[in-house]
Amino acid sequence: MLVFLLRTIKFALQGFFRNFWLSIVTIIILVLTIFSISVVAGLNVVASKAIASVEDKVDVSVYFKSTVSESEILNARYRLESLSEVESVNYISRNEALDNFKKQHANDPLILESLEQLETNPLGATLVVKAKSIEYYPRIMTFLEDPAYDDLIQDKNYEDNKEVIDKLNDLSDRIQRIGIIISVVFIIIAVLIIFNTIRINIYTHREEIGIMKLVGASNWFVRAPFLVESLFYAVLAVIICMVIMYPLLGVVAPQVNNFFEGYNLDLVQYFNSYFWRIFGLQFAFALVLSAFSSGIAITRYLKV
Repeated sequence: MLVFLLRTIKFALQGFFRNFWLSIVTIIILVLTIFSISVVAGLNVVASKAIASVEDKVDVSVYFKSTVSESEILNARYRLESLSEVESVNYISRNEALDNFKKQHANDPLILESLEQLETNPLGATLVVKAKSIEYYPRIMTFLEDPAYDDLIQDKNYEDNKEVIDKLNDLSDRIQRIGIIISVVFIIIAVLIIFNTIRINIYTHREEIGIMKLVGASNWFVRAPFLVESLFYAVLAVIICMVIMYPLLGVVAPQVNNFFEGYNLDLVQYFNSYFWRIFGLQFAFALVLSAFSSGIAITRYLKV
């Protein structure tokens, strides 16, 4: 068994170096294919993480009119908390709302002076509603549109958050569609390149293959070197791809993190946490692609 393995590797290396430049081109195409698919997957991870982070910060702020009594607001709070879709309801009193407003406009003396001219607090209390899931917000909004609250509620701010989430979802879908098209193109090119590489190697080794059959070599012994050769392509392509991706990630990650500042998104940490899973998936994909392409070439051109 060991002798068989060593001879198989030897013949595979001979095929690899005999058509060295063709092998290099094959590896480059495989690297581009794996890299394009990895970039698409990475963009999807960024998009999904960004959406999840934004969703985690989404809530509905219900602003009540300043004339509404505290008992009416607390009654509305109680009814909201009784909804199965609601995770929490935070009550911000009129005084707290005024303090928060002053902090937000601390650098705007004109607004602060205008507030001082007023004898009473112009702001009403607020209920901050957090849903258990993003898809529950429309139901909560429907509840708040009850005519009983028309004279109590001054404004609600959910639409702004919803617009941000919809834009992120739309961007994610576009990236995924474009990425799939690019990946499919590279996969087709990779299959054709590997197919032709193995076909040329079979043609180059035709005399050696004939001698092998004359001395009684099995069909598997003749086919194995070409399959192992395709394995070399897969291994080298994945290693090169990882060598390229890791430094590139170090350059891109700070820009992405700055763009999503304030959200729980760290590409380097994510990559490090799932390094072996990513490597394994890349290797499995490259191996299947190489084996599939070489298998077609062997079946068609290797007559044993």
